[in-house]
Amino acid sequence: AQITGSDCQIVAEKAGTALQGTAIYVGPTQFAKTHLTDKSTFADEEWAMQTSGDALILTGGRPRGTLYAVYHFLEDVCGVHWWTPWEETVPHTKVLSIPPLNKRGQPAFRYRDIHTLYANDGGRFMARMRLDRQGDTPVDAAYGGSRNYGPPYHVHTFYLPAYIDPQKYFPAHPDWFIGNGKNVPTAANSQLAMSNPEMRKEFLKLLLQNIRDSRKEALEKNLPPPTVFDVSQNDARVGFISGPEDEALVKANGGAEAAILLSFINYLADGIKEEFPDVFIDTLAYFNGEQAPTNMTARDNVIVRLADTQSNVLLPITAERNRAFRENVENWSKVCQHLRIWDYAITYKFPHLPQPTMQTYPTDLRFLLQHNVEGEFIEFEHPIDADMRDMKLWILCKLLEDPNQDYEALVKEFTDGYYGAAGPFIRQYLTLLQDAAAKSNADVNWGFSGARTDIDSFPYLTMNFLQKADALYTKAAA
Repeated sequence: AQITGSDCQIVAEKAGTALQGTAIYVGPTQFAKTHLTDKSTFADEEWAMQTSGDALILTGGRPRGTLYAVYHFLEDVCGVHWWTPWEETVPHTKVLSIPPLNKRGQPAFRYRDIHTLYANDGGRFMARMRLDRQGDTPVDAAYGGSRNYGPPYHVHTFYLPAYIDPQKYFPAHPDWFIGNGKNVPTAANSQLAMSNPEMRKEFLKLLLQNIRDSRKEALEKNLPPPTVFDVSQNDARVGFISGPEDEALVKANGGAEAAILLSFINYLADGIKEEFPDVFIDTLAYFNGEQAPTNMTARDNVIVRLADTQSNVLLPITAERNRAFRENVENWSKVCQHLRIWDYAITYKFPHLPQPTMQTYPTDLRFLLQHNVEGEFIEFEHPIDADMRDMKLWILCKLLEDPNQDYEALVKEFTDGYYGAAGPFIRQYLTLLQDAAAKSNADVNWGFSGARTDIDSFPYLTMNFLQKADALYTKAAA
């Protein structure tokens, strides 16, 4: 209606009666079932857009396939663009001509989660950008909900009250904890002794009860039951070895302490499988757990999210500097059927400084897809005015859906659409910034390169660069 200025009537399909004249059939209509060329069953987020005579079919799987069909039609055919949750472009034409269409697709990654979008719109922008989760922010059923984790949380769950809370368990079971000394341990200074058989039994008992309770609650609220429950290490640089048996296990797995973690997670996965065959246990390969074990495999109902705490964010995963993370991906993909990445589109200490990271997205995502990574959780909790945040977020969402898109074309599409006549100067600035960083051999880490990333990590921000950048800004503003 906004495009054409005309009223669009929304009517229900009548059984056995096709609408007269031009019509758009949205959702799993009888017309779609009859006229679709490809009548195979849709995957959860698979979509189809097809013309049939004077009709257009927009349909797909549940929960978001039909939404994606509509959004692709509006974007790809009609020229609508949603740049941010608050800015959009809607073209105007009295006659909207639709060419012959027969397209079917689905996102390349089945899990696409960015924390966070700041939209507070119930998930509308998330769905329009073809994500299926937006961190901790709830998504309304109208936008398909999200791939939510069961309680208590989606990460760093060892010590949360639902499981092995040190305040409750440490006095009677100090041997269930390592790295803490004689005081009650905290999540900042210790981990669980994951090989301890009594701790394992107690954790499994608590986990089973948590799954039962949360699924019962979902049923009572008429919500889909959670199918993924996180059991993951504390956010601390504390090792996993608690004794000689752990040392032997690590040695037998190429020096990877993750063997201790994976042994524990496999034990839990085996313990829930009979009662809950549809439930997955999710864990985090982080800090001491990033190196993959060499003589173990994850159970089929285990999801591993591999974190990248080491890479230079200005370079792609294929760069020699980022070999450690690249090899971690390669090795985990051999031992884990459900591998996801915990990624960082963020540098905590200096989020506002110019950081040319966007050009790494297509190379990185293609590499991950080639190595059977099924999705990404991406920390993007920058201040909303951080370095080029709107554009980086938009580009990232587009490539998460299809990393084989033309990156330069996406950059041009956004800069011309979002910045208008200033677009060419923004592109000149991006090239200037990328070239300056490359020549400086800068090494920027997201936040754990020894201490927090220091201002000295940004040697490309010279007076010469800043003067050239300011001159381009002046032209863009004009």
